[in-house]
Amino acid sequence: MTHNKTDYSIEAHRLIHPTKSVPFIMSPNQSAPFAPKGIILHDTAGRLEKGNSVKWFLKEQAKASAHLVLERDGSLTQMVAFDRKAWHAGKSSYQGKANVNAFAIGIEIVNPGRCEKTQDGTFKPWFDEIYGTEDPALDFAYAQTKAHGKGWWLHYTKQQIQTVTDICLCLRDHYDLKFLTSHYAISPGRKIDPNPLFPLADLQERLFGKAQRNSERKDQNQQTKAQKMWVPRATPLRKWPSFQDNQILIIPDGAVLSIMRSGYYDNGAGKEQWHWGIYASQKGWIRASDLEKIP
Repeated sequence: MTHNKTDYSIEAHRLIHPTKSVPFIMSPNQSAPFAPKGIILHDTAGRLEKGNSVKWFLKEQAKASAHLVLERDGSLTQMVAFDRKAWHAGKSSYQGKANVNAFAIGIEIVNPGRCEKTQDGTFKPWFDEIYGTEDPALDFAYAQTKAHGKGWWLHYTKQQIQTVTDICLCLRDHYDLKFLTSHYAISPGRKIDPNPLFPLADLQERLFGKAQRNSERKDQNQQTKAQKMWVPRATPLRKWPSFQDNQILIIPDGAVLSIMRSGYYDNGAGKEQWHWGIYASQKGWIRASDLEKIP
């Protein structure tokens, strides 16, 4: 991943785009100027209606805010200038340094968070709402990790993934940022966002290369100890733990894969374990049942 171009830019600590509107609606929940060193990604864990999270961050009673809110359609609202502290991290620490609000930009991605699947096949988040299966844009999958526990999660939209990638590239270059990580990594056991379907590791490597990946390997809430497994028959390495059109390459039979972490996902045929690993310098997902332990 070497393509690092983005049409976003920053002027007077505000995000701008040549063709897309990025409104600035200032939240009252902010404090003193600061110099950002990194980015923290969050889920809003709220309703999906456009503007819902922006309205919440405008209330003083929320006692929370973010620099940016990213909607399901990829549109953005900036609520705190990038040179001021937003209140997004709460009790937190990163690499031994507490109070992450004091040195990191917060981006909130609209997503309901963990949901329960009901007997009638609908999905219920923590708040009073039910999401049905009739809307094809709402694609849920089961996943289980050490950091998140188990549950059903809503996939992020392509627009969200593309937009968060573009703005992170812009922020990294403008402020010479040094890291990107998750809310659950800085508040382990207290927070579980963004959800396990977000391609965090891929975005980290795109922004900061192997140095960022290596720094995250010590996070026991996210990854397991690396192990070697072999491929008894030719099998695809995939971008996501699913059978969609997402093949990276075909791993030949007899090859050895380095497994870095694992999770359980449901892609319509029941819960299955998938491994995220490395083969021939390529990183991707492979179904656990397609691998065997090295004798």
